[in-house]
Amino acid sequence: MRSRFRRRTLFIMLMSALWVGWLVWRLVDVQVVQSAYLAGLARQEHVHTFTLTAPRGSILDRNGRVLAVDEPSYTVTAAPRTIANAAKMTNNPGLVHQEAVLLAKTLPYTVGQLASALSGQLWYRLIDPYLSPRRAHVLQAEASQLPGITLVPTERRVYPNGTLAAPVLGFVNASGTGLAGIEYQDNKILSGQNGHWTVATDVSGTPLPSTTVSQQPAQPGSSVELTIDSNIQYEVQKLLAAQVKKWHAANGAVIIMDPNTGAVLTLANYPTFNPNQYYLANPATLTDWAVSDPVPPGSIFKPVTASAGLMAGVVKPTTMFDTVGYKIVNGVRINDWMPNGWGRISFTRGLELSSDQVFMDVALRVGAPRLYAMMKAYGLFHPAQIGLPGSSPGVYIPESQVNAVDLATIGFGQGIAVTPIQEATMIAAVANGGELYKPRIRRAIIGPTGQVLKRFRPVPEGRPIDSTVAHDLHVMMEREVGYGTGVPVQVPGYTWAGKTGTAQQIVNGKTSNSVYVASYAGYGPMPNPRFAMVVMINHPKNGIYGAQVAAPLWREIAKWLMGYWHIAPYVTNNLPNGVPQGNSIPPKS
Repeated sequence: MRSRFRRRTLFIMLMSALWVGWLVWRLVDVQVVQSAYLAGLARQEHVHTFTLTAPRGSILDRNGRVLAVDEPSYTVTAAPRTIANAAKMTNNPGLVHQEAVLLAKTLPYTVGQLASALSGQLWYRLIDPYLSPRRAHVLQAEASQLPGITLVPTERRVYPNGTLAAPVLGFVNASGTGLAGIEYQDNKILSGQNGHWTVATDVSGTPLPSTTVSQQPAQPGSSVELTIDSNIQYEVQKLLAAQVKKWHAANGAVIIMDPNTGAVLTLANYPTFNPNQYYLANPATLTDWAVSDPVPPGSIFKPVTASAGLMAGVVKPTTMFDTVGYKIVNGVRINDWMPNGWGRISFTRGLELSSDQVFMDVALRVGAPRLYAMMKAYGLFHPAQIGLPGSSPGVYIPESQVNAVDLATIGFGQGIAVTPIQEATMIAAVANGGELYKPRIRRAIIGPTGQVLKRFRPVPEGRPIDSTVAHDLHVMMEREVGYGTGVPVQVPGYTWAGKTGTAQQIVNGKTSNSVYVASYAGYGPMPNPRFAMVVMINHPKNGIYGAQVAAPLWREIAKWLMGYWHIAPYVTNNLPNGVPQGNSIPPKS
């Protein structure tokens, strides 16, 4: 009996010792071995880290007007699992619906949509990425009744002028990353550096006051100042939209440059989009057609052919040509736009009248090597490095594969394709006397405190033509406005120089007889041009000619610019000195 009692006592003592040993082992394991791991789990449950989005730098026009800016906002997030746990702890199965009702008073969603978002076992769900400070203040006043709901301060990208310069500005996605335009091109400059906010939370996931564990303030991004003048941009967009609609065209573009610096004052496209709601836009409008889409230039390319001929000395402004309305090249008949030609005319008159036959002759005299060298000197063959994404180099037949027929058609602007910005860069070089400047859309980079970090200066890229040839072209192109196809751009009191263009588009790899590009490229006022401008209207209906479709828009913009810049009329008529050869002006070209 006593022996059995002793055995039982020993067994109890042994089991007690094992139990105490196990408790000691667990205590050591929890407090020492797994302390770091378990502390981490605790932090995951009761400490949350929120990203503090860096305010994105603004985009400004050349006068300091804000075109894109970050505004204070709040992100509303939910922890459905926390809400479910709170419902159990408070024995309140209707908590999800109650929270949905309260949120629906402030957020632009229905009670049903919110109840669905707040249900489930997820630890995180985005409810509203951008809530205005005013609405956030209202919501915060009810936060005590909303376990599992968190408001995090952030920034929202706003474009206060809507569609103004939208393809230039681009847009950002919900996470604040630039996806197009300057927003994409200069994303690193604009973005800044995000910060973080780590804070203790209660069991419902709501941050506790005065419990910040760590905080790293966000560093704002720098701002980008553009060369764009928003006043000009607004007027041009309005006039361009009206002209595209009038001719039921597919799209249109206008580029205005300072010919003495390469600065782009206006880059307009229509149709366009609102970057505040880019996700509602037609995808075709999100690209910058003026930079990315090459089209056949037609006769606005003729100043390039003229430059090559004059520089090579194979023609002079007074060189005579016999025109009959077509030219046979290697057995192929290539028609002029004027079926019967104009008889015997000078090279100058050939440009005034936009004679295709004359420019076929000049191109053939110049030859492919010299014409291609001139094209390259004018900045063709490579993308215009304007500072925007998607710039195209254009489309060309390789010089080694150019035959006589190709050369003849290239001479009057068919068989190649250039972008509007390339054409504008070329015509600006003619305007300033022969200096090619790199086109640029950016004027300066400005730091968060207002300091200028970088200024973008004019960048000369060579001299395609000398001053003598530039003078000859000025005279010839002034006469085009005075006596030729450019008469529709005349504005009383001012003298312009320019060239009309009408080009057949390439459709399914073939030259179309029904799809055209109407254009006008010119500069003024002469003799010291303040601007160079290209207008292109793509696929107009019920009219195809540059003089008919593009020139009137060019005229209206040029006239408006004179008033905007306070340049008073200074000539009694628009005609350059001299007597025109012939007394008839063709109606269209």
